[in-house]
Amino acid sequence: MKTSKLFAALLAILGFQVQSCTKEDDGNNGGGSEEYGCPYTTFRTNGTVQDENGNKIEGAEVNVNINVIIERQDSTGTTRNDTIDHLSNSSFSNKKGNYEVAIGGNPYQATLNYEVITNKDGYEPDTVRKEVQSKDLEQVKEGKWGTTIKNKIDIVLKKK
Repeated sequence: MKTSKLFAALLAILGFQVQSCTKEDDGNNGGGSEEYGCPYTTFRTNGTVQDENGNKIEGAEVNVNINVIIERQDSTGTTRNDTIDHLSNSSFSNKKGNYEVAIGGNPYQATLNYEVITNKDGYEPDTVRKEVQSKDLEQVKEGKWGTTIKNKIDIVLKKK
């Protein structure tokens, strides 16, 4: 018992902390702050919102939901897919119809199920679903600990 307390005190003096790299939910589905020295990933989804005639649509609300799914095998050898994280954020399209939604999360090599829900007055709501492997998306290294995973999803809305 004394040895473990002495060891913990020594680590504290040397500047080591006993913390995990996982984030706690801050109530906005974006997680809390990252811990120092922990890898992180920014999931950037962008694209264009336009109508059936190719006209750009300004002010469309674009909600991006990402379910992070990994394949796990239990003790009996049965394989199943588990959702290990749900990421969500939203944005609005600009004058040129462009949108970008950035969501922070932990680094994953997993299947990403994207759901992009778009709403704009005068247009039918639209939902685009896309499943991709994180390794197949464009990945950009940011500094020592960060990575950005980019995915482009264009949206076509139909007039009511």
